[in-house]
Amino acid sequence: MRRKNIFVLIALCMSCMQVFAQKQDTLYAKRVFLSTHIYDDSVKLSNRKVTELFKDTWAPKIKYKWSKALKPVGALVAMGGIGLTSYAIKGTSFITTIEGKQINYRMISLTQLSVGVGMFVIGCSVIASSNQLARHSVDIYNSMLKASQKTNAINKIQFGLTESNAIGFSVLLK
Repeated sequence: MRRKNIFVLIALCMSCMQVFAQKQDTLYAKRVFLSTHIYDDSVKLSNRKVTELFKDTWAPKIKYKWSKALKPVGALVAMGGIGLTSYAIKGTSFITTIEGKQINYRMISLTQLSVGVGMFVIGCSVIASSNQLARHSVDIYNSMLKASQKTNAINKIQFGLTESNAIGFSVLLK
């Protein structure tokens, strides 16, 4: 039992070290139903804050603006497709006489139905593309931050006696 506790303790320490060693990206995108929200350290950012954050970076800013412009267009096209499809299913009412009896029937336009379904599919695709652009803008921003971070290189290491007659070393970074 004691051996198992030691392994659990070691595993816990290793996972804690990994959490502290790996810093999460500055921003991350989370898909919520039909929209994509952008978070910074578990805090949801408003559109204004994201635009302000992307103001100095060209590629993420353009992708994010396109994302925000395409979402309402996709929603309108999808809603138009739903409307046209429901109108086509409703059809046109006709009355005809066959063998002396009046018969009521509806004629459904296959063209209107197929165009309505097509508009709905295209609208949903535009919304999905808008969400993909928002996520991609976050990925570009994070990669630009990682590329701009510089790692320090050791320029000079000195090892020897200090002024107080102790042994020590000093490291000079670039």
